[in-house]
This record gives sequence, C-alpha cells and structure tokens, in this order.
Amino acid sequence: MLSDPVQRKRRTLLTLMAAALALAFGAVFYLEGRQVNMLQASVRTEHDSLVWSMFQLEVEYLKLQGELQHAIDKPGVASLESLKTRYEIFVSRLGVIAGDQASNMMQDDLAYQQALAQVRGFVLWFDAQASRSNGGAFDETLLHNTQQRMAELYTPVRDLSLRLSQHLAAQATQRIALIRDQSKYSIGLTLFQCVLTLGFALLALQQFRRLDARRKALETLAQNLSEARTEAEAANRAKSVFLANMSHEVRTPLHGLLGMLSLLKDSPLNEVQQEQVATAGESARHLLVILNDILDMSKLESGSLQMSPEPVELPRLLAELEALMLPQAQAKQLALQLTLGPDVPRWVRADVTRLRQILLNLLSNAIKFCEAGAVSLDVTLRHDEDLPADSGTASAAMLRFTVIDTGIGMDDATQNRLFERFSQGDASTSRRFGGTGLGLEISRNLARRMGGDIRVNSALNLGSTFIVELPLPACEPGVAPVVVQASNQPARSLRILVSEDHEINRKYLEAVLQRLGHSARFCHNGKEALQALMREDFDIVLMDLHTPVMDGLTATEAMRALPAPKRHIKIVALTADAFEESRQRALAAGMDDFLGKPVHIADLQAMLLRHGPAPAAERAPTPQAEPLPAVDQQTLNQVRSALPPETFKQLLQAFLRDEAQSLPNLERALREQSRSDLRQTAHSVKGAALSLGLLVVSRPAMVLEQLPADASPAAAEHAIRELRVALGQARQVCQEMGLIS
Repeated sequence: MLSDPVQRKRRTLLTLMAAALALAFGAVFYLEGRQVNMLQASVRTEHDSLVWSMFQLEVEYLKLQGELQHAIDKPGVASLESLKTRYEIFVSRLGVIAGDQASNMMQDDLAYQQALAQVRGFVLWFDAQASRSNGGAFDETLLHNTQQRMAELYTPVRDLSLRLSQHLAAQATQRIALIRDQSKYSIGLTLFQCVLTLGFALLALQQFRRLDARRKALETLAQNLSEARTEAEAANRAKSVFLANMSHEVRTPLHGLLGMLSLLKDSPLNEVQQEQVATAGESARHLLVILNDILDMSKLESGSLQMSPEPVELPRLLAELEALMLPQAQAKQLALQLTLGPDVPRWVRADVTRLRQILLNLLSNAIKFCEAGAVSLDVTLRHDEDLPADSGTASAAMLRFTVIDTGIGMDDATQNRLFERFSQGDASTSRRFGGTGLGLEISRNLARRMGGDIRVNSALNLGSTFIVELPLPACEPGVAPVVVQASNQPARSLRILVSEDHEINRKYLEAVLQRLGHSARFCHNGKEALQALMREDFDIVLMDLHTPVMDGLTATEAMRALPAPKRHIKIVALTADAFEESRQRALAAGMDDFLGKPVHIADLQAMLLRHGPAPAAERAPTPQAEPLPAVDQQTLNQVRSALPPETFKQLLQAFLRDEAQSLPNLERALREQSRSDLRQTAHSVKGAALSLGLLVVSRPAMVLEQLPADASPAAAEHAIRELRVALGQARQVCQEMGLIS
C-alpha cells in the first residue's frame, strides 16, 4: 500500500533511478553527437586539402623561380610565355589558400597574415610592372628585379605553409583530446547506465520475489480463510443444533407450564388465585418472548429467517394490535389510539407475523416507557418521489407506521446506541423497565429484510417517535381467517395417537383433548407409536420430533412405509423447535402439518378440524393467520373482580342488549351515507367492548370504524354483518363461561 513507509521509500528510489538513467542516456546521446560532428568537421577540413594547396603554392613558387632564371639565361618569346603561364598558375594557387576557409581559420594568426600580405604585395607589384611593359615584353631589368623580389618571397611562402600546417595540427590535437575526454565520459556514463540497469534488475528480482512471497502468503491466507470458514460453518451448524436442542429443552417444560396454567385458569378459583395464575402466566409468556427473541437473532445472523408474504387486512391487524395492547395501556391509565389513513390500501401483501412483531415491539416499548399521557400508532401512505425502483409502480405503497408516545424520551447518546444488541440506553433503564435489549435490533433487521427501515426522533423528557417505513404492495383481499372458539366441536370424537416423552406435556395434552371431546393413546417414543399404529386404528397422529429410542422423523418414515390405509394417516409434528429447518424436515419426512410448542387450545382444535375426518363441507379452511382469542381474560377478570357478581352480570347483559340495538343505527347511517355517524357508533361499540375484554366484538367494530372514506357500501355492509355475528359469538362465549344466563 502507498501508505506503507517502506513502499513509499522504494517508490522514491525507483523514481530517482529512472530519472538518473534518463539523464545518463541524454548525456551519452549528446556526447556521441558531438563526436560525430567533430568527425564530420575533420572530414570536411581534410576534404578541402588546405595543407595540400599550401604545399602546391610552395611548389609553384619554386617552379616560377626556376622559370624566371631560365628566362634570364635564355631570353626569348618562348621563355617569356612560359614565365607568364607559370606566374598565372602561381597566382591561382595563391587564390586557393587566400579563400574564405583559410582566412577564417587563420584570421587570428598574425605571422600568417603578414606572410600572406607579402605574397599578395609581390603579385600586385609584378602585375603593375607587367602592365607598364611594352606589349607585355619583359626587359632584362624587370626580370632581375623580379628575381630579387622572388628571392625575398621565399620566407613568407614557407611561413604560410608552416603556419597553416601548425594550426591544422593544433586543431587536430585539440579535437583528438576532446574526443578522448568525451570517450571517457561516454564510458563512465555507460558504466553508470550498466549500474542503474543492474539496480533495476535487482529491484525487479526483489519485487518478483516479494510478489511470489505475497502470492504464497495470499494462498496460505486463502487456505486459512477457507479452513476458518469451514470451521465457522461447522460452528454455526453446531450453534443451530444447540439452539434447536435448547429450544426443545426450554420450550418443552414451558409448554407444560403454560398448558397447565391455561387449564388452571379455567378452573374455579377465588380472586387471589386468579391473580396468582395470571401473574404466573404472564411470567411464562414473558419467558417465551425472550426465548423467541434469542431464536430470531440466531435466524437473522445465519440468514435462515424466511419471509412469508400473504394478503394482510390492515384494519383487522390494527384491531388485533389494539386488543392486545389496550389492557397494558389501561393498566397504566394511558390513552391508546390506532388510526389508519384514508388513502392507505385496505389490503397489502406482507409477512403478517413479522409486521405484527415489529409493531407490537414498538407499541409495547412505548407503553413501557410512558408513565402518563398517550400512545398512538398512525398508518399513513408516504407521498414523495423516492420510492424504491422495484416497488411495482402503481400497485406499490410505501407505508409509514408512526408510533408516538409522551414518555421519558431519549438523549442523542441513547439514540445512537438504541438499535445495538442488548442496549437499553443505560443500566438504570434496564433495571427499571427490564427487557433483553434485543427487540429493537430484531425489529430493525426485520424491517430491512422487508425492504424498509426504522428511525427514531426523540428528546429527553419529551417523548419519542418511531417511524417504520415499509414498501408493501397493495393486493386483492385474501381468504378471511376462520376464528375457532374453544367451545366448537368437530363433527365427531377423534381417536388420536400421541407420541410424547415429557410427562407434563402428556398430562396437558390429555386434559385438552378430553375437553375437546377426543380420546388419546399416549406413547413415550416413536417406536411405541409405530407399534400402536400397526395394532390399532387412529384418526390422526401427533408426533413429537425429539423422542428417545426412535425420533419422530424416523417413526413417520416407517409409518409411511406401512400398507394402506394406515400409511395415509394424518401425521402432525408436535415440537418445541422454532426453526424453519425443523418444519421443512418434518414435511420432507412425510408429515402433514406442524404444530409448535407451547400448544394453544385454539391452534390444536383448528388443526384437528383441518385434518380430522369431518365432512368436507364442515371442515375449516386453512387459516391465513393465528386464531384470535374471543376475550381478553385479564381485562375481564379485572372488571369481574371490581364489581359484585350480579352487577357484573347485568353490565354484560346491558352491553349485549344495547350494542345489538346499535346495529339498526349503523345500517341507517349507511343508508344515509353518513360516514361520521357510522364511524362514531362503531367507535362507541369498540370502546365498550374493549373495556369489558370482549375482543371478538372490538375487532369488527374497529374495522368498521377505520373504513376508508372511499370504501364501497358493500364493504361497510360486510363489516356490519361481521359485527352482528361477533355479538352473537360474544353472547355464546359469556353463556359458556357462566357469566350470563
């Protein structure tokens, strides 16, 4: 990395070496160029043959002197003509050495210039004497004078040749010295280049070795990472197995505890005993919530948490939330308000279990941390341009769920760590309000898995606002869930084979099945169940997955291998494992359904209605949501304990009578298209029902209250019909519980 000092130093060294090598190459090129220029200049100088021309001048001087002596000795026309010819040749030689090249070369040599001036003076004198001669004839006097001057000219002619030769020799010596020096420089630079090249080679070799070492280190690291990944996957699988086992080990006694408490709650108890049972049940349910949070975190970490989108009716969901949270709010004298925006789609596609989990967590926290005032949940449609690109255009809706409370609020530091695991602001908050600190982290992870997010705005002592934004596409209405009451009976009594190794769970299931009118045959393990099925006939099998000797999966596979019709018997997994993998393994082994522990009576009865041999017309369709309780037992017990029995009985009868009379008012408001009267009447029915704990009535009343402004009259008529049926169900439940005649 460039931030590594060693790497930066190496980069700097390489840069300097490259610059030095470039400069060395440039210097070599410069010196070689100078040598070439010098050699070319030398060639040009030798080509001009100045030394040779000077030598020829000296030769012509001697020849002219000899011709002059011949003319003196033998006068005649022929001799004079030869003299003139020789003179012209001499003058022409003088012109060669007196040219620009020689003049430029010897212009600083004073002796050379003086000798040249003397020779030129002789030529000028002789030309002048010859021009005064008659017809160009030379007399004897002129010849003797010329001979005398020629004798004086010997030294200048010799000096010209000597000075020029010396000068050229000096230039050659200087050029040779320069070439020798430049050759030394060239050799030095070449050696320097060799050193730099060797340095580059060493650095390259070092780099190759370093890269090879790094490659080997990366291969080793990759191998270590692969081994670490294998170990992590093995550890993760071991953790999943451990959590599955712990889930089974913890849920099994918890199942028995909750089951026995539910049976005890329905037995004759005094007020103190009822309160004690309710407290024990609440503690057990709180323990179950903590266990579910831990399992959810494990699923989120491993990526095994699967979303199951289905049609969700938002008004019904809000009614469920209000029914569940209102008792907690009333216990702290808090106002609870849940509203649905008029432009929010009635039906959206979402994982209703996870959506309910997020909203329940936020509402529960809001009520927990609020001592006075109100808690509200507003569901609105976000109107802006930054919807997700894959939200589905017109059919998509970015829904905003806003939970507001007037509680203790939070400072900035608390908000910054709010969504961290096991974080509850500070230690005092944890001690005061309790909790694991996992709920908000799970809720945010769930929201992000659904394509949305959660954010918070808060100020200390000024309350908090939690905003959940989820891209939920609108959809067509789904199949309405079937609410099964504990009093409903199947078409006939069923003979049920139960494989369960836990004593408390066997007792609980035996009591529940007897209450539902069924007979049960209990086995301690899968092998006993297989043998019992081979000997006897049963209508359905409840199979615990974890039993000694032979587990439920192996027993199921063996049952499916039996001859017909026994191999076609309905087998339902009965387990405390809360993992999707357990459900998939059960279905893959040949089981028909999956029932998790702790088992609720309504869930068990709904399953028996689905898979029992009842007539097809009477068999309940597969529920789309968890069956809802008809009453809030805690609220009902609080009102019941606060009033004399006769007064409580009269209060229930008055409610059922008055609210039945409100149905014509609702129908009249619908005919008159008075949405305000319709909403006000439905709100009154809902409030009264929640105050008495009659959830079966409050739910359809809330749906009717929160109908969108553009809802069709048919939707309102359907909601009124549901309310009418709910009032009848409420009367039946109260009669069965002995609350009214």
